[in-house]
Amino acid sequence: MQFIRLGEYLAASMITGPKHNLLQLRIGTGPQGIPACEMLPPVGNCVHKPLNSEAIVERVLEGLVEANSRLGTKHSLTHIRYVENDTGPEVVYGHMCIKLLEHLEAGGVFAEQNPQAGSGNSAL
Repeated sequence: MQFIRLGEYLAASMITGPKHNLLQLRIGTGPQGIPACEMLPPVGNCVHKPLNSEAIVERVLEGLVEANSRLGTKHSLTHIRYVENDTGPEVVYGHMCIKLLEHLEAGGVFAEQNPQAGSGNSAL
């Protein structure tokens, strides 16, 4: 898994064989509301079963709760982004959220990237 900072967003990218996923999160403080969810434009020419944005939000929030419980933190999310033609299943986004927050709390390095350089996974 790769970890990247894109301006105000922290991102995790995972490519395993034919599967590829990018999750971008804007982390906030305070009570968790319903985060904004944005589908980024497709990257490349691959076509997969469409992802369900409601399921992604649900799984990411489940990952957030799990990460906060494991880490003793109180992170909240204001924004979630994913790439339109990434692969499922949506549960992978919850796993990526946990790993991203664990990486953050462990003081892990996030590669810096100019947010205007591209928001899809091809820029990773």
